[in-house]
Amino acid sequence: MLNRKPANNPAQSYPETVVSAGMRIEGELKSNGNIKIDGVITGKVHTSQDLEIGPNAQIDADLIAQNAVVAGVVKGNITVKKSATILETGKVIGNISCTQIGIREGAYFNGACRMQEPKPAAVRDLPEPEAEEEEQ
Repeated sequence: MLNRKPANNPAQSYPETVVSAGMRIEGELKSNGNIKIDGVITGKVHTSQDLEIGPNAQIDADLIAQNAVVAGVVKGNITVKKSATILETGKVIGNISCTQIGIREGAYFNGACRMQEPKPAAVRDLPEPEAEEEEQ
């Protein structure tokens, strides 16, 4: 997810915040950009963009993001506006709230999933068909 370059902003293709393996954070991590976590976090993680949990990550926190990809261990609730994906190496113990979910074969998920219905695309106002006049 984070490796794809959005067409409208190529700068967002990489994480702005990286918690590398060997790092430990206790408390709240907030960002307006993409976050990639390979270390240990206890507390809360909140971003308005995308969140990637690496295969070596150990998270004991609630997560809030636009999209999330989990390849490590998450003990906590995940709330995303769009898509949550648990990869083959991912383990989630907690509830997930999302619009789309993907769980790969081999992934572990123990919790409840609450899905919001996607918002329908805006319907454009189409012109009314002109009524055909009857011949007299």
